[in-house]
Amino acid sequence: MGNCCASEEVKAAQKDITEKSAPPKSAEDVVPSVKAGAGKGASKKEWTIKLEKKGGKKLGIDVDLSVGDSLVVESITDGLMQDWNKANPDKAVKEADQIVAVNGTRGKSEELAGVCQKDDVLEMVIVRN
Repeated sequence: MGNCCASEEVKAAQKDITEKSAPPKSAEDVVPSVKAGAGKGASKKEWTIKLEKKGGKKLGIDVDLSVGDSLVVESITDGLMQDWNKANPDKAVKEADQIVAVNGTRGKSEELAGVCQKDDVLEMVIVRN
């Protein structure tokens, strides 16, 4: 992969979560909701973080909306999430973590993304497998 992520072509194709994107293809693409302790031998961790949009900073996360009921973190870039991670290393959000709720909203990933776009204070429930 090398310099793949530094490529201008890749950067142009990536969108920050605050940018609008297309909804998932269909409900059939939805993966069952992740819940702490679900399934045999599951060791899922769930925690809550709080981000405040200030000074025009972006959230600084790229997410995959195709799961259907959560936002899957694809990458963390300069912004509020990176600031959170530096200040809270024990509750840091990483790639592949899922945002399953934002400000009490659960359900469709496009609804979660909508809350992230419009609200200035974001309380997010994060799940890690």
